[in-house]
Amino acid sequence: MELRYRATVEYDGTDFEGFQIQARGRTVQGELERAIQQITQRQVRVVGAGRTDAGVHATGQVVVFDVSWRHSIQALQRALNAVLPDDIAISYLATTHSDFHPRFDARCRQYRYTILNQPVRSPLWARQAHFVPESLDVGAMREASRGLAGSHDFAAFGKPTQGESTVRQVIQTEWLVERPPGIAGKLLIFEITANAFLYRMVRNIVGGLLRVGRGELSPDQFIAFLETKDRANVGPPVPPTGLCLVKVEYGNG
Repeated sequence: MELRYRATVEYDGTDFEGFQIQARGRTVQGELERAIQQITQRQVRVVGAGRTDAGVHATGQVVVFDVSWRHSIQALQRALNAVLPDDIAISYLATTHSDFHPRFDARCRQYRYTILNQPVRSPLWARQAHFVPESLDVGAMREASRGLAGSHDFAAFGKPTQGESTVRQVIQTEWLVERPPGIAGKLLIFEITANAFLYRMVRNIVGGLLRVGRGELSPDQFIAFLETKDRANVGPPVPPTGLCLVKVEYGNG
């Protein structure tokens, strides 16, 4: 009998063309489906909570797939991780109810964007963080990001992935400053939680916040972009390198 399995997937997105299967190129969905077929001898479709773009990472992507498996859940998780490539791992696996949908049942999602802020680039952080050498006003960036909280039309920061509405509810934003051993400067980590996100919304927001940090915009000017609903005003998005889907939350926690 087929059961529906819910998995939490972690991946380094650097060498992928995104989560969703493409006509060409390597994708997270494609590698997961290939691994499941190899272990179960059945062709299955994997459905994800979010279609992360090329180069975007995840520690908390949620996927489901339906398959018949006669052994334990732990054995299935071990078997899949044994055949998955080194840049993908299943960190959690369990059965779930047959109508659970990782995307449509999600209550909110959290993304993290990491900036390496120091004078000289670091090869060890090149796949995980966006390098910014100049000094940034983190206080101004915090002030600007607080204005994003609540329900707004975010048309200035992205396009809808489906439908026409560009209204989203931002639940929480935060800038964290960390100084891990081995780097000369610091990591600036932007965390944002919302009920859903527009296409490239986080990368466009961080691009605008960096302009605030450099003194090109005031926090008030940044927040005024919400009213314009004009993507051209914000400036270029930051690269996908520093972006990570951290977690997806559901009504049952």
